[in-house]
Amino acid sequence: MKGGPSSGLKSGVFPMPDGRTLHLYGNFEGRPVWPADQAAAHTWSHRRWHPVRREWVVYSAHRQGRTYKPAAEACPFCPHADGEIPVKDFSVAVFDNRFSSLQKDSPRPDPVPGLDLPVESAAGNCEVIVYSSDHRASMGTLSAERRELLVRVWAERVRALMQIPAVQFVMPFENRGEEAGVTLHHPHGQIYAFSYLPPIVEDMAASFRGGYRLEALAANQTYAVAQTATMSAFVPPFARFPYEVWVAPKRAGASLLDLSDGEVSGCGNLLGRVAGTYDAFFGRVCPYVMIVYVAPRGMEAFFPFHIQFYPLLRSHDRLKYLAGCELGAGSFLVDILPEDAAKSLRAVDMEKSQ
Repeated sequence: MKGGPSSGLKSGVFPMPDGRTLHLYGNFEGRPVWPADQAAAHTWSHRRWHPVRREWVVYSAHRQGRTYKPAAEACPFCPHADGEIPVKDFSVAVFDNRFSSLQKDSPRPDPVPGLDLPVESAAGNCEVIVYSSDHRASMGTLSAERRELLVRVWAERVRALMQIPAVQFVMPFENRGEEAGVTLHHPHGQIYAFSYLPPIVEDMAASFRGGYRLEALAANQTYAVAQTATMSAFVPPFARFPYEVWVAPKRAGASLLDLSDGEVSGCGNLLGRVAGTYDAFFGRVCPYVMIVYVAPRGMEAFFPFHIQFYPLLRSHDRLKYLAGCELGAGSFLVDILPEDAAKSLRAVDMEKSQ
């Protein structure tokens, strides 16, 4: 589609009194008005180099006091005068996280006292993306039109955040359920913009640069869970989590920023089917982590757009815990063969069961 999936996206942009910005996409009712005395936040994160694991660790002491399991009537993401989105109704909302781990103007930190330890600013940005004004909604219950809008908003926010000179990589994601660390039960995800390349993404980039073809895996029917004309949902044959599912375009080289209308529609369709299939398969609300992978800066030619779902259940009443072997050595232990997982999920595919 000319201009990419976010081309012509209806939106409103509103400055918040504390220096943050609210973006409303799709339909919204009313103009947001916040309390005039809302204070600006001046708290900074920083990162320190882990010399043994050879990776950066971000420290954000101000996040210790972030919102924690508010009552439904006090949810800051619901449309009411005292919340983050003070309008009567909205489709999709995006705003800068009040408790951000990364900041666009993060200053260079002081050295760690008494240690010759590399430190850097935690430059970047963190946004919250709210999928619906309905507190009870979920990825699996959103309308097809709303999920397509969500895909288009991801593309628009990735494009916008990559305009920040320091940003190297943008990652939308969703944590669903308390087992995944969720402390606010309104359907939402987050979008992190990094000024450095996280180690997992570095390894992925090396594989794709070396010629690994994700679209070939998406075409393998043994591992397919659900498909549209343009997109495939499948269990990777090397899954680290029981019932792990990836969603990827069938077209080689597809980018989130240039998806066709058919690919946007197919992606939205499979997002709902995967989330709904998990709930039906496990017979309960399934906690999961969903990661949207987009090419880092300069890697657009070989790093494919795709989505990874990590369900945190291995049966309806048993969680998948990360144990010592997985946390300490990075060697995952899985009790379910990927081809068996694909067969089981395929049998429950929500589009077929409706």
